[in-house]
Amino acid sequence: MFLVLALGISTQVTAPEMPVSSPLPIPVLPSPETLGAVRDFDDYIEQAIAQGLAPGAAVAIVQNGQTLLAKGYGRCSVLDPQTVNEHTIFRIASLSKSIAAFLTGRLVEKEVLNWNDPVDKYLPQLCLKTDDQTQGLQLSHLLSHTTGLPYHTYTDQIEVGKTIPEIMPLLADIELIGKEGTVYSYQNAAFSLIGEVIGSATGCSYEENLDFEVFEPLGMTDASASLSAFRANPNAAMPHKANGIGIWKQLAPSPRYYNAAPAGGVNASAADMAKYMLAMLGNRPDLIADETLSELGKPRIYTPVRYRYFNNWENLKKVYYGLGWRVLDLGNGETLLYHGGYVAGYRSEILLSPKKGLGICVLFNGATDISDECIPRFLGSLPEAF
Repeated sequence: MFLVLALGISTQVTAPEMPVSSPLPIPVLPSPETLGAVRDFDDYIEQAIAQGLAPGAAVAIVQNGQTLLAKGYGRCSVLDPQTVNEHTIFRIASLSKSIAAFLTGRLVEKEVLNWNDPVDKYLPQLCLKTDDQTQGLQLSHLLSHTTGLPYHTYTDQIEVGKTIPEIMPLLADIELIGKEGTVYSYQNAAFSLIGEVIGSATGCSYEENLDFEVFEPLGMTDASASLSAFRANPNAAMPHKANGIGIWKQLAPSPRYYNAAPAGGVNASAADMAKYMLAMLGNRPDLIADETLSELGKPRIYTPVRYRYFNNWENLKKVYYGLGWRVLDLGNGETLLYHGGYVAGYRSEILLSPKKGLGICVLFNGATDISDECIPRFLGSLPEAF
């Protein structure tokens, strides 16, 4: 389903009629050039799927409080004719990290948590190699990958099925690579400690908090964060592995990273991600304040630009990490929020331009190379300079 202003395809876009007494502002309509770029991107993904570059995909594009595109492409499985639509769920992999930060921000606003709270206030059983590091570790360090632990500490233990409470005691024996807050080192296990913190602070599970504080209030009616919920949904995109160019084999849904839900356990559809991006772009002040959004997107630690998924970013100057988001500096005075993800037969990409009120999310049910190029391609086609 192609949505222009959430109403359907239209070559003539006019502002909706509003009562004179309405307090709502007239929406800023996208330019014809922007709508043309959206249609071109729609064609690009359609053609990529037709060429067998992925079994299926889903795309959401929003701007200025409006959904410009929410659509599915291809098939949920190569073994089944069911097609992907805007409500088909995918695993969004590490895009889950930004949702964990969003949830934390909601709880900070409610004064349940504080960004600078020590982690051991909620997890007194947590010990790192030194007492100083244990006592100095804050919630913001978990969400910004600045715990001082080595790169991907115990990600392997997540992948063999251990839970975060089972992994937590193992952290005491790990040699630290720097003081908390000073060294960037990407994590999954340590990042997911935020879920244990939230559970301790609220008395409810992380998944329950996601439902109460994020999915339900935002209207993300397809979203969930468990393998059982994924399996129970009849409209789910199955994972795939490439066995050759255009040849895909369906895989069984994997339990990996549902045991570390803050890092990579969310299931969501294009329709869900459109609603999430609109909130992240400041269109839901009833649910999250601009001040909180600024905290999420604030550059906190420099990260070297050496990752393969940035190879297609022509103007990329510097990359930082905020809270659950990579913060991109393209050298023109504007920062973008970005994250990519991979898990067990899925790829995902999301990018926000707070300045332009623009967001795009692309989900694939196969580990396709076009995930690396799709967002830079879209940005390059827009009339606005990036």
